[in-house]
Amino acid sequence: MYFSGNYGAQLQPSPMAAAYYPQGTVPGPPQFPKSESMMSGVSTSSAVIVEAERIRQNYKKLQPKDVGDDDKDYKTEVHALSFRNLKAILKTKFDDDGGAAHGPAGLKEEQAKEYLKAYGKNELTPPKKENKWIRLLKQTFTGIFNILLWTCVVAEVALLVVFNQNGETKAIEATAEGKEDEKGEQEGDYVTPIILSAVIVMAALLQWYAEQKAEEQMEALQKMSSTKKVPVVRIGKDGSRIDKEIDSKELVPGDIIFLQSGDRIPADVRMLVCSDGMEVDNSALTGESMPEPRTTQTMKGGSAPTEAKNLAFFGTTVLKGDATCLVHATGDRTMLGKIAQSINSARPKSTLEVQIEHFVHVIAVVAIVVGLLSLLANVFGPVARSLPDILQNSAAALFAQVPEGLLPTVTISLMIAGEQLSKQNVLVRKIDAVETLGCVSVFCSDKTGTLTKGEMSVEDFVIPKNGDPAQGLDVINRGTNGEFPSAKEAPQLQDLTIAGILNNAAELKADEHGKVYWSGSPTEVAIVQASAMVQGGEDSPKNLKSDTQNRKIFDIPFNSENKWMLTMHGDQNNATVYLKGAPDRVLKFCTVDKDVAARARIEAAMQDLMSKARRVLCIAKKQLGPGQIPPKPQGTNKTDCNFNIENFQFVGLYGIEDPPKDGVDKAVLKAGAAGVRVVMVTGDHPDTARAIAKRINILPEEQCYGEGAEFEVIEGSRIEARVPKGDKFTDDEPEENVDWWTKAVKHARVFARVSPIHKQVIVYAYQKYGHNGDGDICAMTGDGVNDAPALKAAEVGVAMGIRGTEVAKDAADIILQDDNFSSIVDGIEQGRLSSENLQKSIMYTLCSKVPQVAPTFAELLQIPPALTVAQVLLIDIGTDIWTAIAYALQPAESKLMERKPRHPKLEKLVNCRVLVYSYGYIGQIQMACCWIMFFLAAPGVWDLYQKSKAGHTPDKWSQEEKDVDTTGMTTYYWTLVMAQIAAAISTTTKVQSVFGFFGTPYCFPNMTLNLMFVLEVVLGLLAIYNPLVGSWFQTGPLEQNNLLLPISALFAICFIEEVRKLIGRSMESSKGANGAGDSSDSSEYSDSSSDEQGRGLLNC
Repeated sequence: MYFSGNYGAQLQPSPMAAAYYPQGTVPGPPQFPKSESMMSGVSTSSAVIVEAERIRQNYKKLQPKDVGDDDKDYKTEVHALSFRNLKAILKTKFDDDGGAAHGPAGLKEEQAKEYLKAYGKNELTPPKKENKWIRLLKQTFTGIFNILLWTCVVAEVALLVVFNQNGETKAIEATAEGKEDEKGEQEGDYVTPIILSAVIVMAALLQWYAEQKAEEQMEALQKMSSTKKVPVVRIGKDGSRIDKEIDSKELVPGDIIFLQSGDRIPADVRMLVCSDGMEVDNSALTGESMPEPRTTQTMKGGSAPTEAKNLAFFGTTVLKGDATCLVHATGDRTMLGKIAQSINSARPKSTLEVQIEHFVHVIAVVAIVVGLLSLLANVFGPVARSLPDILQNSAAALFAQVPEGLLPTVTISLMIAGEQLSKQNVLVRKIDAVETLGCVSVFCSDKTGTLTKGEMSVEDFVIPKNGDPAQGLDVINRGTNGEFPSAKEAPQLQDLTIAGILNNAAELKADEHGKVYWSGSPTEVAIVQASAMVQGGEDSPKNLKSDTQNRKIFDIPFNSENKWMLTMHGDQNNATVYLKGAPDRVLKFCTVDKDVAARARIEAAMQDLMSKARRVLCIAKKQLGPGQIPPKPQGTNKTDCNFNIENFQFVGLYGIEDPPKDGVDKAVLKAGAAGVRVVMVTGDHPDTARAIAKRINILPEEQCYGEGAEFEVIEGSRIEARVPKGDKFTDDEPEENVDWWTKAVKHARVFARVSPIHKQVIVYAYQKYGHNGDGDICAMTGDGVNDAPALKAAEVGVAMGIRGTEVAKDAADIILQDDNFSSIVDGIEQGRLSSENLQKSIMYTLCSKVPQVAPTFAELLQIPPALTVAQVLLIDIGTDIWTAIAYALQPAESKLMERKPRHPKLEKLVNCRVLVYSYGYIGQIQMACCWIMFFLAAPGVWDLYQKSKAGHTPDKWSQEEKDVDTTGMTTYYWTLVMAQIAAAISTTTKVQSVFGFFGTPYCFPNMTLNLMFVLEVVLGLLAIYNPLVGSWFQTGPLEQNNLLLPISALFAICFIEEVRKLIGRSMESSKGANGAGDSSDSSEYSDSSSDEQGRGLLNC
């Protein structure tokens, strides 16, 4: 933007350019086309180049003197400069009073083209997106769990290649059967790494596909939100005026543009001319829902740009009026651009990434220990084995401890959760955010557009009894259906609603699709909509205004000085004058101003409305008869009107608010019942925020006392002195700040009058000091640009899809396409379910590890081989992996949403209880069942064991004795298959009964899992009775009794588990822990009980 140097050489960026552009985006010098006229040095283009350089240097005058090269904040002095100075600095043209409606105005066309090359297009630099193929490779080959699995694959392949090259072979009898066994084992050895590789790649492809699909949906949303062309005025080569419409991307500093009601502001602009009462909606930047008036007056130097009434910002909206504006900043140099650049920091690790990393460490230790012990058992065991056999057996024992099905289980589970959320209009951009959502303990939510509708609505009509406020006031609210009574049902509303329609600047318009909507100030729209509802519907304003006695003959628009608007309706003989505005201003014109009793009642009603977060407007009327109406009414205020504007009759009050969204109050209670606190973080006034917070159950109705009272509602000014030293909180923060934040995150329910930086600090504070110092898992919801930094900082960022800005959406993990806050609370359940199913899947998978490795160590006791490496792999990859994946479709147990959220630091996905359950409980029962069946159900195995103890080792066995051992191994394998089915049935619930054992049954709702049970049985029978498959896995046919007896292990394990769950439920009932775990009485817990638990979190 700024360049320095001699034009005899290439222009170089000046130091100012580095300060003006984000790091790494300073453009090079403009590349102007060479022409003969330029070569001569006297052409118009050459003059433009010199002029552009002068503007770059002059542009520094728009910045405060203290702006540094690395200043990240938005700073400008545009609002404090006179029109004359602005014209000189930007080298643009307009009238001395700011007008540009007639004659040549704006930039020269050629000048604008060169500026566009120098300044760049008026668009935000999009965040860098990783190449989709590189992302696929990363998801396939990186990540600690992927690395562990690929290590297993490489190790297995290396063993096969090395020992095959060395010519190592197994000692197998040179019979046709022996050769078939050898061939089967070799094929089985190669199948293992191939299947494992396929599992890893499949999981990566699924995750990549899900995230790629979400990105495509995001791009579709961005295309739908494209902006319309902007009216601009420029000067042609011949000096003539050119009015045109251009793409907003082509705007440059110095352009003169024209805006009207409903327009999205396309750049940062200075007001040159604007209509009286012009208002803009800055909620996307500031978070405040109230319309903000604009003016053309020059502000004082040193004042904050955000407080300047003569500036409007990129991405905000004109609500009312029209304006002629001067563009002074575009693209990344706008306020919106500055905020967008501030969110390029790295996102914190998801809780799933943390959990997987911890799980890998645990499994790695277990696997290595088991592998080493297996190596020792193979070396010192009674069975003489070759070196390849010893290493392969040890490697197989190590690999068997790794749950290969974890990756696809995780991916499919989260994909299913994401797909289910998408049906509720929730777009998940990063699938592991679903699991993190289930761990969230604090929701930091923006108010405007997130908890509230983001639109003004009249909630109360206040009218004097019998037309005399001294007798009292009646307040008429919306009914349970959200509507006011009609004028026929409530005739006392007639005057107030007619006045609300006639004294109103809102207009009924139609969009390009023919859809009719009200355009204008949100306050005006709210009043006309409510009044039309009383008067008979959408057509009533048009019908009323078409009546000749209601014809508007004069008006004084609202402005910030008067704080009222006036309209006159009728003709020269009879007219009605309506006055509407701030109550303190309007009442001064009314007869009630001198009536102490009436004024007291009105003020009491106003205070009551304001305590409910209402914005209050007052309206009055006055009748003018013949001789009181001038031929041409004139005036702009009380002093210069040419007709009498005193002694108005008080008509009533409007109570207006940005109402809470439907269902938000119940969603907050549902979150509370689940142990999740919803905290309001807003730029609005504390009283407004407090009132809304009480209505949606964030704050309790009763006043809080004690330590929590001081921190219940915290203003941004108190946060200012408590910000961290660096970007985030560290262990070196002052002790008084640590103590303050520890109390704040414990008791605060509302943060009001906060800036975008404060929002980010609040998220960091919860992450550092929440949850008794362990840190809360924090979600941030919002829709504005001001929310984006906090969305990025939170573990889960949730943006609004309709109202949300592109900056907020890019920073978020999840997007609510219908802007429904309740949907994201429902998403907690999906997140918890994903985490729950993942944990159950791991529990199930780990159960079989004990009986799988037990035969290796049993050989030290001269017990005959009970399970081969091939049989272990058949269980792990042939059946367990698919059953584990089926857990992704498991529905929730009862009362899942009445537990406290799992904290990933305190309750790991794979914790001590999981390991004890799998290895020390179910695994031990499975092992006992397998050994019992090995010796009892397989004839001759016990005798073979006695012979082995006497020194009759396997290398001395006859073929008959080998067949006996094969039958024993097959029985052990079949028993383990039955035991794993029992483990799968048992782990579908943690406390709730599966079969209805003294409680409501959970049953078998997952048909995919049920199908996997059938598949396990079929595959097991295939391995037993198919000669070819049996040769691969060293199994043999079983007699009927041998086949049926191991099924008893399935019933035994299920029975033992049902008894354990019954004891667990009894213990929970005795403690009265209604939400601490699952209960079989799910049907008896109504919404009211959840509401009570939710309200419990509101207590200080």
